Amino acid sequence: MTSQQLVDNGRITAVERSIFSSSQWLSYFENNWKNKARPALPEKIALADNVRQPIIRSLQRFQIGESGDGAYLKKFAAASNDPIYEQCIDLFVKEENTHAAILAQMISGLDGQLITWHWSNLLFTNLRRMVGLKTELFVLLIAEIIGKCFYKVCADNLENRAMKDTFTAIVMDEIFHLEFHSTFMRKAMHNYSHTARRLVYFGWYALFFGACVVFIADHRAALKALKVTPTAFFKDCMGTFDHAAAKSLL
Repeated sequence: MTSQQLVDNGRITAVERSIFSSSQWLSYFENNWKNKARPALPEKIALADNVRQPIIRSLQRFQIGESGDGAYLKKFAAASNDPIYEQCIDLFVKEENTHAAILAQMISGLDGQLITWHWSNLLFTNLRRMVGLKTELFVLLIAEIIGKCFYKVCADNLENRAMKDTFTAIVMDEIFHLEFHSTFMRKAMHNYSHTARRLVYFGWYALFFGACVVFIADHRAALKALKVTPTAFFKDCMGTFDHAAAKSLL
């Protein structure tokens, strides 16, 4: 299954990459919510000490980001005059909250504690609320891209099988989230001139570049524990961004 496939009436069908269909996406989200099996995590999760602490520290930050109620996103979605899109956003937020619950279970299984706030989440939240739905989604996509890349690193490099399987499932959700938001943005930006879209792209690129550099500095210990160099992680993030940006704007 690839990110160019969606669920339509409970079945997987290929769709045109550039087309956004809220009804088709609603079918995907409903099917994913009802039928997707989640890997089971044990109460106690074994990881080497040199990996456990930095992973806990990183997961604590992601857990906060995934646990929001999506109130502002829902508010802006309501202004789209598309009730089906609003339902999609509701289910998207539910999936993100499910990820938060899974990460909380992981942190507990690793003998870690949840945290109630972190400056990075506060920064992203304030940036997302600056203007409207488009700004909300552009900033949200930055967080989604970095999150997807980090979860993939965990899936690929952690030695604990239960954690690997769980992160693989989360990565699949995130791939579809990127597809969902990117194709919506393509539709939302369709009437903008090519010059305007290029200007938005350069501003978005600059913001993403800065966010990625800050993330790597803040999560360097976890990347080192997972045996991933900052350069390799940055390259993966930029490749994912380029794909999302081309789909959203260019």
